[in-house]
Amino acid sequence: MLTIKEMFQDISSINEAVLVKLSDKLWEIGTLEEIREQVSPDLFLLHIGINMIGNWKCDGWWYVICEQAKLVPSIPKALEALGLYDLEIAFTNVISLFPDYTVFSNEEDSYYDIINFLQSTYCKVSDERLNRISFEKRKEMVKSIRQKVDTLELLTEPLWGEGAEQNGWKQILDFVILKKQKNM
Repeated sequence: MLTIKEMFQDISSINEAVLVKLSDKLWEIGTLEEIREQVSPDLFLLHIGINMIGNWKCDGWWYVICEQAKLVPSIPKALEALGLYDLEIAFTNVISLFPDYTVFSNEEDSYYDIINFLQSTYCKVSDERLNRISFEKRKEMVKSIRQKVDTLELLTEPLWGEGAEQNGWKQILDFVILKKQKNM
């Protein structure tokens, strides 16, 4: 099982480029499930964290949730591992608005139906379970998800946005240093 210490053993200075290269190397293993099976739990959470922050830096949380659905189930644990408890709570609050039957997968048409349903009251959806929800209830859900995503963005910006410590990678770098010291 591949560990953080092994991945960083020959690297003296860690920066964003090194993290991206590490993540790319892990993606070569295959799917998230295949990666999870072949690396230590800490290295897996690091991989999720790198992808979470990198994708957030591109287009924010709604992009991560919509276009990187495979990451979503692992994000709360990654945020917890990074000590970002306020973000973990805020993220979980957003995800709690998704129907219980949601499968976080960009390969599922039903996932895009759910995204469209929550994004706007005017997007048409084909999922009958969603169409049975009243317009007023849907309007409340759309308003609520927007507010919760906005809250999540406000909490995230100082940590990962422009001018953030270590260009927004501080929590990842601290995690790597901690786990390398513990021989993980």
